[in-house]
Amino acid sequence: MRRWLPLALLGGLLLAALAVAARPEVDRSEEARVERIAREVRCPTCRGLSAADSDAEAATAVKVFIRDRLRQGASDAQVKAELADRFGTSILLRPPASGLSGLVWAVPVGAFVLAAAGLGFAFWRWRARGLRRATDDDVVLVERARRA
Repeated sequence: MRRWLPLALLGGLLLAALAVAARPEVDRSEEARVERIAREVRCPTCRGLSAADSDAEAATAVKVFIRDRLRQGASDAQVKAELADRFGTSILLRPPASGLSGLVWAVPVGAFVLAAAGLGFAFWRWRARGLRRATDDDVVLVERARRA
């Protein structure tokens, strides 16, 4: 038991070091927060671009709004909620996973599970059919075909 204790402690220390090293470093500067939120929000006038990627006036206005709200002490979630209230939830690049919008996340997962279950059932049936023994008539037919 005493021989394993130092190894267990060393293993625990190694796991703790790996956990600390694997934790992403979050830049809490104002510009980094503005950029992070702007990457999660659509540009109101552009198609398929985030507010961070767009140079349109509307995207610049969104970034200014984000910066102002952060300076007033709002959290990231509050800023995104205010933008969604103002422009609708379509401005969010990742829709909320609750209510009717939760279907966006649940339907593909459910479809995948049903498709996998259907394939499993089909393979099981095909295998069960393949394990049937040939009848005497089948053997006679195969023998005739070989001779011909």
